[in-house]
Amino acid sequence: MTTLLSQAAIENWLIGRVAELTETKPDLIDPEVALQSYGVTSLMAVEIAADAEDLLKIPIESTVTWDYPSIAKLASYLWSETQSA
Repeated sequence: MTTLLSQAAIENWLIGRVAELTETKPDLIDPEVALQSYGVTSLMAVEIAADAEDLLKIPIESTVTWDYPSIAKLASYLWSETQSA
């Protein structure tokens, strides 16, 4: 069963997850900036995808951050995927 969260809630979760992984304060993370700008490595990106899959209960490709490289773009995509699941 899909977990329905708002796009804003998904974005906030992603900000928190990126902050945790990169040891950055959440209020310093701009959702429009590329994840790699915060030091997100490919391993971290795969971890974010796996965690999002667990959170949202939908299949998510491990390479999703390559197609949607910012938190804002990724949150929008993930939200749209939850709507069609």
